[in-house]
Amino acid sequence: MYLSLADILLLTSILQSLVLAGFLLMPDNIRLLSNRLLLATVLAFAAGLAEVFLYSTGLAQRFLNLAYLGTLIGLLQAGLLFLYAKALMYQDFRLVKTHWIHTLLFWVVGAIFVVEYYLQPDDLKRQILMERDHPGVLTSPLMASAIHLVFLGYLIATIREIQAFGMGVRQIFSNIENKQLAWLRILLLGYSVVWSVSLFYCLSAHVFKSSASVQWVSAVGGVTGFLFINYLLIHALRQPLVFSGLSVEESRLLASSTEAATNPPANPALLSQLNDHMRQARPHLDANLTVEQLSRQLQVPTRELSRTINQGLDKNFFEFVSDFRIAEARKRLRADPSQTILQVMYDSGFNSKSVFNTAFKRATGMTPSQFRSHPPHAIDDASDHPHAS
Repeated sequence: MYLSLADILLLTSILQSLVLAGFLLMPDNIRLLSNRLLLATVLAFAAGLAEVFLYSTGLAQRFLNLAYLGTLIGLLQAGLLFLYAKALMYQDFRLVKTHWIHTLLFWVVGAIFVVEYYLQPDDLKRQILMERDHPGVLTSPLMASAIHLVFLGYLIATIREIQAFGMGVRQIFSNIENKQLAWLRILLLGYSVVWSVSLFYCLSAHVFKSSASVQWVSAVGGVTGFLFINYLLIHALRQPLVFSGLSVEESRLLASSTEAATNPPANPALLSQLNDHMRQARPHLDANLTVEQLSRQLQVPTRELSRTINQGLDKNFFEFVSDFRIAEARKRLRADPSQTILQVMYDSGFNSKSVFNTAFKRATGMTPSQFRSHPPHAIDDASDHPHAS
């Protein structure tokens, strides 16, 4: 059997997926719910690639009962990715009976395949495989569109959950590096593009019949599979080490932050107390400062402090602390030209160069190095002192 470069890529990605699955099965890894969900996702992804491999190499014609099996298992990816993202966000996330709703696509399409394909005689199965225009999809364009749209809907819903979570952590942490699941959002965005292209191909294949369609699908599947699984290898395995999700109390704080609009107005006395504390104790110099730690220092309820910052200053906690850190950095850049910008960054409370540069440029319109070489003006001195009230 001749294997093209795309087939080799597909086979390599399948083997990599199985190796990753084996690693996730190790005792130290499998105890985490997020890793168990990742394991199931990887196996479902490998099954989807296997369907394309059977289609590309013609093996589906020889093993009729294996056809569509990879597609059916692969359909579980959508719900699994959604649940996986939830498990990464929250330490107390647990699977419950209602989560079976996320396997509905698998059961509905599976029932259709059983009636329309698996219960048919072998001659009819072979004819169906010869007539189909896309691996794992019966000749009905309606079914192809429905599968793709549901899958895309799940990917978009997961991306929105991650984006909302990213905004929420800004209410709790002053250091948001590695807490926003940016790598997973990028992965899902890329995967959404692939499924959108696949949807377009499915629809156009019913209008424009092409002898090169098999090679095209195989090539896209091979490249997509290779990129997807290697991206997971790089990022997913280290995720629990850099951020294991919000604790129960942090999850409650995140939920309460959405209720700010219905709460009483901010407490002016607390704003004044907060302003004095930030200038005298300078807690913003602690790179890992959280709203809970700051509330303990002020001896006020965490939710009240969070609400006061949100309503009284129209800022989230991350922006509030970042303003004080930028002011600190400006002073240090002016005061000691011999100090490196990296040292100024750390001494000001930042521990991420990208976050520091972005925040600094947003506040000053210049990079730290440009600011240091720029002649000081009175406006610099005025803006070097943020106000909490």
